[in-house]
Amino acid sequence: MNSNTSLLVHVVFSALNTITKRLNSCEYTVLNDIATVLYGLIKPVEEVRYLISENNVENILSTILEAHGVHEHYEEALKKLREQGLIAISTVFYPLVVIEIASGRLDKDVLFNTQLVDLGEYKMCIPRLEYLITKLLSMKLYPYTLYGYTLLFTWLNTRQLDLKLLAGLLKNANIDVKNVIRELESIFDHLSLFKPQELDKNSFEYLKALLIS
Repeated sequence: MNSNTSLLVHVVFSALNTITKRLNSCEYTVLNDIATVLYGLIKPVEEVRYLISENNVENILSTILEAHGVHEHYEEALKKLREQGLIAISTVFYPLVVIEIASGRLDKDVLFNTQLVDLGEYKMCIPRLEYLITKLLSMKLYPYTLYGYTLLFTWLNTRQLDLKLLAGLLKNANIDVKNVIRELESIFDHLSLFKPQELDKNSFEYLKALLIS
């Protein structure tokens, strides 16, 4: 890790640590790129995306912007967040900061199932893996769906992924399950050609059966 990358990680993680100290549990969770990286997806940190509670929006937004050193945008950001439910703020020294208000059932479940990660001097809240994968796939946008499928296959072989929970979340979310199955089959066939690791076909077929049922 070069010095610029190390500095960026330190700055972002420090901001997250500050936010975690000031906000109550389940008021925020961080999604892409931090949560995906912490779950093993190796990529640059290009976006720090927050999902926040619809309650106490003013304080949560103020806390996040202050921690990232962009509090001067607060009034404009609050206006747009109330109107659109999502804002993106460019910063000089940070990746893009994106803040989204939890609006539907899935978003609220993601927040409720957030968990505290303790990395020594840094503490932050990220969603439980099954909820993160479902949230990423529900966004129906590249590269988020790619990250979701990558995490799914990365953890499928570990047998630490709760497949019943994941299937239930996907079926209850605003997601075309038939399309998910097609994508899973296509990715599985592609990975089988290259065999970067032995794929767990039994777990894969079990997940498909759960989605179909």
